[in-house]
Amino acid sequence: MNFLVIVICLAINYLWLKDFDRFDDTWFFRFRCKVEEFCSETAAKVRMAWSIGILAIYAIPMLCLAVLLLITGDNFYGLPTMIVHILVLLIAFDRNQPGKLVSEFLERWQAGDMEACAAYLNQELAKGGSLDVSDQEALAAYFNRQLTYRCFEKMFVMFFWYMLAGPMGVLFCYVSYQLRDSHKEDQLQEQVALVALVIHVLEWIPIRLLAITFSLAGNFVHCFENTKRIFWDISKDTDNAELLHGLTACALTGMVKFDAGEDGGEQQSEEFGRVREVAEIEALLGLLERSQAIWLSVLALITIFGL
Repeated sequence: MNFLVIVICLAINYLWLKDFDRFDDTWFFRFRCKVEEFCSETAAKVRMAWSIGILAIYAIPMLCLAVLLLITGDNFYGLPTMIVHILVLLIAFDRNQPGKLVSEFLERWQAGDMEACAAYLNQELAKGGSLDVSDQEALAAYFNRQLTYRCFEKMFVMFFWYMLAGPMGVLFCYVSYQLRDSHKEDQLQEQVALVALVIHVLEWIPIRLLAITFSLAGNFVHCFENTKRIFWDISKDTDNAELLHGLTACALTGMVKFDAGEDGGEQQSEEFGRVREVAEIEALLGLLERSQAIWLSVLALITIFGL
């Protein structure tokens, strides 16, 4: 059933809801504030009281999901259970398809409006802050980095943990990422460190599986050599977003094709620079789409042979 649920979710995401922001994640911030406020009042004198709040934030949604799955059970040939699985995955999946993110960014990029590109990055991919619009190459590299990591955390991590632990695993990942993203001004460093460690553990295996996938979907020699180098790295200080960005660069070595034209001065050089960046972004999108197809093929084989 798991593979069928993934295919249905991807179909709904791509064909029906690709232009619709299905779920408002701001509920999580309000939920987190309520839980932490309640826990801080009831456990004010308990050492490490903040950890009680974190545990409650994980436990309450997962307990609700467990009860819901218990109620649905195998009734009506398991259809209600499948609907629950689909809803959980849709909540955890990305709001926009990677192709839509790329097309909207490139529309602004090809128009030469770097201010609009920076605003789009802050709105869709970043967590806020100012970007240097004078450096086109750095701006495009930032988009590539954010796009790759967003696809990884919203899609590949969810694929892996859904196949391993079902909707409970997906919900655990979703809560972890929401805890990281729902910033609070008075947030303790201990909370930040704990959530970062949990996410690092959740991503450790998927990022290595995706690195192997990049090797198969891109330049095998360059990417696989780097995959072997980082495969057994267990350092919690590793920046997974930067690691993925480096792996995609290796996978795309020699695969980006564009017409450089003739050197016609600084203005024309900037135009050709934008053309080169467009080719690199489109190549990255192709790599991510091929990697997704490989994962789906492997999941189908696992489903068929019951591995």
